[in-house]
Amino acid sequence: MNINVKQFNAGVWAGLVILAVAVIAFVISFQYSYSGIVGPGPGFFPFWLSLILMILAVLYIYESIKGKNVSDEEWPTGHSLKKIVFIIMALLLFLLLFVLCGYLVAGTVFLIVLFFKEYKWWQTVALSVGITMFIYVMFNNVLKVHIPANGILF
Repeated sequence: MNINVKQFNAGVWAGLVILAVAVIAFVISFQYSYSGIVGPGPGFFPFWLSLILMILAVLYIYESIKGKNVSDEEWPTGHSLKKIVFIIMALLLFLLLFVLCGYLVAGTVFLIVLFFKEYKWWQTVALSVGITMFIYVMFNNVLKVHIPANGILF
């Protein structure tokens, strides 16, 4: 098979990024126990999800190289590109705040940043706090998967 740079279309690049994320998640899944006392442990879901994602990413890359999923779409430009960059920057802010302040502050600020253009300010704050608290309570109390409420500084 002769592969040249022109065949590396957006599908191949997207497949490679997804494959890299899946491999990282797969490796990290081994840090957690596969089984627990009454059934699957915390490593069960990430192991299988990342394995399936790796298989699908390889198949997607293969189809992209073969030209089976070629589209006329181009990379985003203008307003669409600004939206994507905005979301990526908001995610990076979330990661930074999560390390520094914990999930409660990071989640609330992340959702405020995402919602502020779409809702009134009080709706934005109420939704952001409510959704963050709901997710925190569900994980910590119901699922017993503890999310750090405080970061390393606070």
